[in-house]
Amino acid sequence: MKFTNDVPKFTASDAEIDANIKDADIPALLVTCAHLTGDYSLLRDEWRPVMEYGVAISGMTPDTEAEVRAECAARLKSFRDAGGETHAAATAEEIRTVANWMMPEMGEKMDAFIPLNHEEAVLNGFDLRRPRWNKARLAPEREFSVAIIGAGEAGMLTAMRLKEAGVPFTIFEKNPEVGGTWFENHYPGARVDCNSFFYSFACMRGLWEDFYGHGADVLEYLKAVADEWGIRDNIVFNAEVTECRWNEATNQWDLTIDHQGQTLNHNSNMLVSAVGQLNRPMMPDIEGQELFTGPSFHSARWDHDICYEGKRVGVIGTGATALQFIPQLAKTAENVTVFARTTPWLLPTPLLHEKVPEGLKWLMVNVPTYSMWYRVTLAIPGAVGMLDGVKVDPDYPPTEKAVSAMNDQARQAITDWMEAQIEDRPDLREHLIPNSSPLGGKRIIRDNGAWAKTLRRNNVVMNRKGIAEITETGIRDQDGHEHEFDMIVYGTGFQASKFLMPMQVYGHDGVSLHDMWDGDARAYLGATVPNFPNLFMIYGPNTNQVVHGGSAFLWSEFTVKYILDAARTLLESEARSIEVKEKVYWNYNERIDAANRLRAWGFSKVNSWYKNEKGRVTQNYPFTSAELWQRSHEVSLTDYEIS
Repeated sequence: MKFTNDVPKFTASDAEIDANIKDADIPALLVTCAHLTGDYSLLRDEWRPVMEYGVAISGMTPDTEAEVRAECAARLKSFRDAGGETHAAATAEEIRTVANWMMPEMGEKMDAFIPLNHEEAVLNGFDLRRPRWNKARLAPEREFSVAIIGAGEAGMLTAMRLKEAGVPFTIFEKNPEVGGTWFENHYPGARVDCNSFFYSFACMRGLWEDFYGHGADVLEYLKAVADEWGIRDNIVFNAEVTECRWNEATNQWDLTIDHQGQTLNHNSNMLVSAVGQLNRPMMPDIEGQELFTGPSFHSARWDHDICYEGKRVGVIGTGATALQFIPQLAKTAENVTVFARTTPWLLPTPLLHEKVPEGLKWLMVNVPTYSMWYRVTLAIPGAVGMLDGVKVDPDYPPTEKAVSAMNDQARQAITDWMEAQIEDRPDLREHLIPNSSPLGGKRIIRDNGAWAKTLRRNNVVMNRKGIAEITETGIRDQDGHEHEFDMIVYGTGFQASKFLMPMQVYGHDGVSLHDMWDGDARAYLGATVPNFPNLFMIYGPNTNQVVHGGSAFLWSEFTVKYILDAARTLLESEARSIEVKEKVYWNYNERIDAANRLRAWGFSKVNSWYKNEKGRVTQNYPFTSAELWQRSHEVSLTDYEIS
């Protein structure tokens, strides 16, 4: 994986510029040229991008696009002739100018998003998320270390920032390699559902082959990041943490680790859980699962030794994962029968399976600031998201069809897009278009028309009658009909609401975290809980914004910055522990719960992994990414007991 963070000098020939600029993303190209020349009048009203389902596209006629490319080519040639170098990082005002040009309808509301997007503009070592402190200066004599559980993107980001701050750390990873979710999920068709140039670290911009990278490519990216930062020397692989216990006498966390059958013990001053959510498979409670004599497995435990070509395959589930691997199965299987409880909403994503053109890759490698601005032009609308479209309007009134006028408008636009794909197949409507949940009630899945094409295949059948039991030879539905299969694949998701399981965590006076939660996980800012000092979680309860803005990498950046500030607080104050106050914790969670009830995912009764077994939304953050950024930007000392 090649990185595109720094481009020292632009020396391309006229022929190279003219040949490659044809593949440029128009909004990113205009902004890049404005930045390189200092002439932001280039961002004309008539050249403003159009927002299409949260993505900025040119929206221009071919003639206008040709005019823009010619103008920008001339600007790049002039920049080259003037020396072709820039070391000027983007200012907050430049970010504001770009954001207001892209999304003028936001008005003053965009102001809250400017600091967040400014952090996305990393250039030549200028990185606003880098810690501005170092342990060697704050507390050179103090012994202080951090234990990190998990070497996925969140664990590695924590390691990267601790390394910059000069804080010793150790990562314990249960797998033999980094990658987390992307090491464990390697089913056919696995890919991200967020543009890869945004689904990555701002300080480590990768050069991707696909706009929405394959799972294997994401894994290679994370491996390359680990190598680039020299993180591997700090990782203990094949090491699963089984117990974490706060030691009142030493003010440290004592860890018990299963390392390939051997027990290891480790202690640290701070504990960071980066175990993720989408790696513990959820197996449905269906009678007779053990009776089936053919191969069966969960999508997260895909057995690549089993050939599905020419086989009769039964699939349980129609979530995001299932809609990726089912089209792959259908290409060569004799037939695929899909057992579905609900129908998901699909989000039109034309670039979902598209390769990045060579010219665009050339620009990222050769033109200073282009890869940075391409990411920023993704981040600006991406961070804003579609929160307003999933808010419940009590006066609408809300129903399982739509929760507001805006929600209904978006629902109708997507419905029209989907119905156009099956005009000649009205029998597929119930399998493609939801009729019992509003848009945003459950996870919205990106699609480019591939799902409708899969449903149209003669060897694909949808069964919505429900499963009665699994037998020796297949699946019996609720109508009593038995379907015989050669193999069964469970696309039934993950135990997302069982945070930190199966690890046991004990805080003050031996209090068990899981007993305290009682199956209903909560945290302050998704990161920390009372009675568990110096413990922080990444991607913890109510931090998910998959419905309405950002990416998992972005949310991790917020929390890791907060964790680093907590570490700074401990070192600077010579304190031994930091623990969120009980009242702060509960006030925050009451506000979260109240707001979630006024979002499509909290209002709707549709089955969704956003809710736990008690029916409470434990996944989603119901406010803007700008607010989450502001609240997690630094530790507020009044929120904590520091001792």
